[in-house]
Amino acid sequence: MHPAVTALPPALESRRLLDTKQSASIAGYSVQHFRDLVRRGIAPQPIRLSARKLGWRAGDLADWIDSKAGA
Repeated sequence: MHPAVTALPPALESRRLLDTKQSASIAGYSVQHFRDLVRRGIAPQPIRLSARKLGWRAGDLADWIDSKAGA
């Protein structure tokens, strides 16, 4: 990844888009289980980037993980 992309300002960091594999890893799930949680409406809904590519905002995932920790 280009160095300028990895060093986002803090205001933009929560808006960084993560792919399915990255999102599943951050949440601590396998890709298949994470996809199942998304389909069931438990995990944050993705942003459709193209016909086959989905992305999740880093901030949405962090908020979801924090809400699970507090439950």
